[in-house]
Amino acid sequence: MMSLSKQKADFGGRQYFLDWLRVLAFAYLVLFHTGMMFVDWGFHIESGHNSEFLKSIMMLTTTWRLDLLFLVSGVAISFMVTKMSINAFLGQRIIKLLIPLLFACAVVIAPQPYFEAIQKGLIDINYFDFWPSMYFDFTWLDGMMTPWPTYNHMWYVLYLFMYTILLIPLFLYINSDVGKKYLLALEEWLTKGARILWAPLSIYILAYLYTGHNNITHAVWDDWFGHFIYAYILILGIIFVRMPRCWQAFENIRLISLILAFASYGILLIKYNLHTPLDTIPWDLVEMIIKWSWVATLIGYARKYLNFTNPPLKYLNGIVYPFFILHQSVTIIIGYHIIQWGLHWVIEFTLIAIGTYAVSILLIEIIIKRINVLRLVFGLKLIKKEPDFALKPGSSS
Repeated sequence: MMSLSKQKADFGGRQYFLDWLRVLAFAYLVLFHTGMMFVDWGFHIESGHNSEFLKSIMMLTTTWRLDLLFLVSGVAISFMVTKMSINAFLGQRIIKLLIPLLFACAVVIAPQPYFEAIQKGLIDINYFDFWPSMYFDFTWLDGMMTPWPTYNHMWYVLYLFMYTILLIPLFLYINSDVGKKYLLALEEWLTKGARILWAPLSIYILAYLYTGHNNITHAVWDDWFGHFIYAYILILGIIFVRMPRCWQAFENIRLISLILAFASYGILLIKYNLHTPLDTIPWDLVEMIIKWSWVATLIGYARKYLNFTNPPLKYLNGIVYPFFILHQSVTIIIGYHIIQWGLHWVIEFTLIAIGTYAVSILLIEIIIKRINVLRLVFGLKLIKKEPDFALKPGSSS
């Protein structure tokens, strides 16, 4: 195993801008999932509103927000496999990913199908009767988005766990001397000109051309395009962090990637908002360009302006995982009640989003952080009790 100083030399030190991207990407999930209640795309809870403004924004971010999360997760994984043996790494992944996933499926996610079924008039039962008597009977009612029990937003953790296991050979290779030499040569090639933009983008385009579609289902058994894309960008995160000059390359071409990002997004807006008859344009291919150009743009500008740390970042970085586990259930519970008030959709949206942030953080601070069992199932480090060395009365030193 390489020394700590050698690790720092290979990785270029802590990249704080990636921490900022991680925190901001997870925070944005609240806004996105709240927005899903106010557009006609189908969600567990629906407000009856259909905001074209929200749809235009969400149409952009839905193409790349998860790619960014997988890339940042790849960076974290790459660090971990230099600090521990493969067996220890697998044990850590079971504790940090599999246990929270199973707990979330059994407990945290249960309110989501419950309130969906209540709103759709499919059941009429108290939640505390629903959970023990119905939630675990593997039912998929007509009109429901998912069966129960289900993993819903925790598909991200499920996919991450699966890819982690499958990529063990890659970890062994990039930790080897041969792998390091290959990455050094790849870094030299990628960091010239604008290759960091168009080389990864070409793989996105080839994947689309091979499959003929860009459909992502988040269902394990039939999500082959999704598996390829998410595993691919996870691998990019794993290897980019071993090639620290790549981050500078993103910063250097940030204006080019920004122009491409806005140009491709503009084409998409023209198609959806102006209802053009230009059926000959491969719109799904445009979405592939949006995916990588926006990820590259965000990395480039974050590297330029957010490569620092401070107390808020340290705090948010520490709670982002349990926040992710909680957020969608909190959003749905709050949303179910607020949309019944009949307020303007902007007010409803604002109250639901703020309520989700506040309630999730309060639950983490007041309950989850204080109980070791809950820390375990929400992916936090356990609190180790200090041994009591105080001398009992009458004992001698």
